[in-house]
Amino acid sequence: MGRDESPALDTILAATQFFVRQWSPDLTRTQARDLLRFLVCRWYDAGRGHLVKSPVKLSQGTLARKLGISRQWCQVLLGRLRDQGWLTYYAQLLPDGMRGSCVLSAGRQLKRLLVMLAKSRRGKEKQRNSADKLRWRISPSPEERKLLLIRQKENEPPPEQTLVKIPLLKAWLERGETNFA
Repeated sequence: MGRDESPALDTILAATQFFVRQWSPDLTRTQARDLLRFLVCRWYDAGRGHLVKSPVKLSQGTLARKLGISRQWCQVLLGRLRDQGWLTYYAQLLPDGMRGSCVLSAGRQLKRLLVMLAKSRRGKEKQRNSADKLRWRISPSPEERKLLLIRQKENEPPPEQTLVKIPLLKAWLERGETNFA
């Protein structure tokens, strides 16, 4: 993973589901995890892989419809996730006194998780580069190149000069070509 790359969505989702249980045991058996999963997908999509830089503007009614819950329950779940630090949100006050759509962004717990994923990935790259660098190569090693050249030479027919000196070999090779053709 380079500096501008982020972990894959499935990695983030799996880690989120795991660490919600570890860090926020109150949220383990509620629909808050489903809401968080939906929001992580939206943040990932909006930020093209960068969750921290991608606030999403959604109404609580839209969130509720997407998850199949009531708007009031969605508000309760958002409050729980905010209290546990998984997200932050605010709703702008409209001129008529009503609140507008929520602007949702990643909270400190989710940022902590993303930092952990980035650090663990960086450590694995260093280990993998040192151990696997010698074993896994896209281009062949010098020894492999020598073996490939030897195999190619073995599969090539002998030069015409050799066939003139050995007429039986020439007849045998010609016979083999007619049988397979």
